[in-house]
Amino acid sequence: MGRDRRLSALAVALLLACATPALADSVRCHIVYGGEDFTVDAAPTTTPYRVAGQKIGRYFEFRAVYVAAPERDAAINLYVSGVVTGDAVPIHQAKHRPPFIVGGSRYGFTGLNFVYEPTKGSELQYWCERLP
Repeated sequence: MGRDRRLSALAVALLLACATPALADSVRCHIVYGGEDFTVDAAPTTTPYRVAGQKIGRYFEFRAVYVAAPERDAAINLYVSGVVTGDAVPIHQAKHRPPFIVGGSRYGFTGLNFVYEPTKGSELQYWCERLP
């Protein structure tokens, strides 16, 4: 029993050690809408078209896509869609290429952005940072 527990503990430690670098290299976007705070995290992906958006309140969807490889295509793409009629309609897109600023700025590498839903006039604010 003691040996099995040690092997299990070692296996868990190895899994955590392998997972840590993937979690460390990520993007976190801070969103304010309707007086509520939201966060959207994005880890590097090789399948950017499969990244799902996150519903923000009633009228917005936010999607952050972090493509790290190949290096020539590296970018962090941010999309905001309006969702008034039930279908997500793109209303804002931003592309950020490396080098991404880590720390030193209150509003990360994107600065503070304001996005307005055109039919309702709802305002969404966001900024994103790259986690070291």
